[in-house]
Amino acid sequence: MKILFLTSRLPFPPVGGDKLRTFNFIKHLNKNHHLTLLSFIENEEELNELSEFEQYYNKIITIKLPKLESYKNCLIGLFSSKPLQIHYYTSDSMEAAVKRELENGYDVIFCHLIRMAQYLPNNRNIKKIVDFTDAISLNYIRSKKYRKGLFSIINYIESKRVLKYELATIDHADTSIFISQIDADFLRTDKNSKKIKVIANGVDFEKFQFYNEGFDENQVTFVGNMRTFPNTDAVLYFTQEVFPILRKVNPKIKFYVVGTEPNREVLNLHDGENVIVTGFVDSVIPYITNSAVLVAPMRVGAGVQNKILESMALGTPVVTTTIGAEGLEKSQLTVADSPAEISQKILELMKDKNLRKQKAIFGRKYIEKKFHWEVVLQNLDKTIKP
Repeated sequence: MKILFLTSRLPFPPVGGDKLRTFNFIKHLNKNHHLTLLSFIENEEELNELSEFEQYYNKIITIKLPKLESYKNCLIGLFSSKPLQIHYYTSDSMEAAVKRELENGYDVIFCHLIRMAQYLPNNRNIKKIVDFTDAISLNYIRSKKYRKGLFSIINYIESKRVLKYELATIDHADTSIFISQIDADFLRTDKNSKKIKVIANGVDFEKFQFYNEGFDENQVTFVGNMRTFPNTDAVLYFTQEVFPILRKVNPKIKFYVVGTEPNREVLNLHDGENVIVTGFVDSVIPYITNSAVLVAPMRVGAGVQNKILESMALGTPVVTTTIGAEGLEKSQLTVADSPAEISQKILELMKDKNLRKQKAIFGRKYIEKKFHWEVVLQNLDKTIKP
């Protein structure tokens, strides 16, 4: 089959949760189908690394969308009924490119995230698939409690716009994909139920190999893209509410915050001794494997946390919240929701090496069984079929 795959940014190199998911989808689909990738770029420099990934697509088309133009689109979008992220990625050039490419005859058009669903055609002769990944409206609803100032107003407006847009997109598409059953069920109705599918994320086991050697007994680590509110909120919550409890018991404890583009509030946490904010790193693996525990104290968010999958694959136990554990079997994780419970569970794993080792082994086996890309992508093959 011929597949036209639309993304809001190049999935190369595959760094970060959404890029990693897109990359593995594209890589897999290109094995048995003719795949054209149509993607936005912000500048020409993004094309420098394309040669390394040429084997994963048959054809690529890029449309330049500078940030300044996107910001202008958002200002205009303040007075419309569509979500701001839809306006951010609105482009006449992209619309024209999609229409022009579809004239070459395609069996499937595949959009990654709802921001690209605005380019779906009305043509009934082509299968229309949207990978929502998360139910973004669920994320907005959960964020409402913790957003402040201007962001609380934007959050309120966007939550209603996004929910309406998500439901309309499901109606328009033939198939809508979500990363977890919870996200899928949040947007499921009697009318759209048969259109909704769940395809989880996977783990690259060659890259994330089980590590069963030394680690720093005093180190706990958080990993995540710090551009996002859920990750920023988790770090601030942990530092303000949980970390002081841990330090009273263990003054030597160190908290590493590993992830790109931390904001000023997170950067101010860095003292170089007890709290270390790294910013961007080439690989998160050394930080995870050197930790006694990976913490994911999520209060906001949706979908499945890649940081948890990768840490379990590496053999570092995870302490997370009920929201952080969504999409996973809670029996395989250490789940706690209050600062006292979270600190207690962390200290138990730090003190009891046998418990930590047991959690590490069970976690790895669970990830191997449920989140191997080869297993996950079998569901993608079923979804693509006419």
